[in-house]
Amino acid sequence: MLRAVLVDDEKPALKVLTRVLEELGHVQVVGAYTDPSEMLKEVEALKPDLAFLDIEMPEMNGLELASRLLDLEEDVEVIFVTAYSQYALEAFRVNALDYLLKPVEPDLLHRTVDRVWKRRRGTTPAKAPMAASRIVCFGSFEIYRPNLLEPIRFPKAKAEELFAYLLVHRNTNISKWTLCDSLWPEVHSSEKNDHNLHTTVYRMKKTLRDCGIGVKISSQRGFYRMECEESSDYVAFEQAAANVAPLNPGTIGEWTKAIQLYKGPLFGNKDYPWCEAERERMSRYFASLSKRLAHWHLEAGHCHEAIETILPLLRYAPFDEEAHELALTAYRGLQDRSAFQSHYAKMETSFREELGVDPPQALQQLYGSSVKS
Repeated sequence: MLRAVLVDDEKPALKVLTRVLEELGHVQVVGAYTDPSEMLKEVEALKPDLAFLDIEMPEMNGLELASRLLDLEEDVEVIFVTAYSQYALEAFRVNALDYLLKPVEPDLLHRTVDRVWKRRRGTTPAKAPMAASRIVCFGSFEIYRPNLLEPIRFPKAKAEELFAYLLVHRNTNISKWTLCDSLWPEVHSSEKNDHNLHTTVYRMKKTLRDCGIGVKISSQRGFYRMECEESSDYVAFEQAAANVAPLNPGTIGEWTKAIQLYKGPLFGNKDYPWCEAERERMSRYFASLSKRLAHWHLEAGHCHEAIETILPLLRYAPFDEEAHELALTAYRGLQDRSAFQSHYAKMETSFREELGVDPPQALQQLYGSSVKS
């Protein structure tokens, strides 16, 4: 049974629509209101599947009502029922399911309701198993379904970016104003921001739902929240980096596994200005873990392991002085003169061509002392 709420400032229209809906046999009208504000107060308790809204009402028009309703109940399907045809474009901008003109034709109403009935009755997804899908965030941004090699495609870039934003801020209530300021900083119209956000949330949720990605996205009183149960290199790395055990022979595998999760900047080359701080934080985590582990290996006499640990860092941070010093020290420990000189020569070229400077003095001294010995 589908649960429906109705809002119209004319009581006779409410009675007619209630009767027609209940004659369909699979719709229960759980609330009929002439006052939009009353419906908004009670809607969270009613949990409707459908909302039939008039548009021209004295205290709050149906378009504004739909926007506020979708902030409270993101999954409700909005159907406008009005005597005026000129609002159709605005209606679909708030992701209305349909736009019916009064007097409503029962056949058209039945067709609209039947679409929702079939979709909701046939879509009862079981909870996705843990790590059934895979979210890659380092070096790129791709989401893979189980057993498929091609990543999913979002219909619009902003839908993908919104998912990235909510993933970074997972398990946190984010106000819609914060979301709009982060994703559309150039837009200063609250009406335009509302439209952008509602449309983008709808597209993102539909894509994730259709692809079976295990996330829960809720909205309440202007705040959005995402809980994600899928496997993500970013989440795994962040948790590992924050909780890594002290370095000792028994924890080397744990450290190595954590470091190997990092495959490049967070979200790769995606131009997301809002994530620069988090991108830098992950880069610092990676650099710190890599250098600490390389130091440990050198002190333990594991020069090969030190090189294997530090070279990936130098791919992403080619001007990190400490990392170069660790690599050169490891080559010297192996007494691999050829590799030592080759590494220094490449580093020297990079510093001069990219930065227009010579390598740092400490590295020059290390090179000079090693060549003489």
